[in-house]
Amino acid sequence: MANPADPEDTASIPADPLQLVRQAWQDVLGTDEVPLDTGFFEAGGNSMLLVMLSDELSDRTGRELEVAELFRHDTVRAQARLLDPSYEPEAPAPAAAAAGRGRLLGSARRGRADSGPQQPEGSAAR
Repeated sequence: MANPADPEDTASIPADPLQLVRQAWQDVLGTDEVPLDTGFFEAGGNSMLLVMLSDELSDRTGRELEVAELFRHDTVRAQARLLDPSYEPEAPAPAAAAAGRGRLLGSARRGRADSGPQQPEGSAAR
């Protein structure tokens, strides 16, 4: 892991970590539209693409990034902070964050409603 006090490590900190991560996501996901606060898997990624993203970011920064780190820091904004902890990107608007949670909750609720009443496995309907 990089040590910010080590002068050699400063070369691995990108000038604009947010743009660097966004460009890597665009290349790996094959899209121009990359949301800053949406998780990698929600944005269309999968496990193999996350490995590719790790390689891409490692190549661009000269730092070895573990897939587990990217999994825990799963948004463009969070990965920019991972690359440069002193980086302070703008926070998402509260309404946008709430809207995202609302969409997820709505999807989960619709999924439960669509599946009908659930019976415990192995129990017979009477």
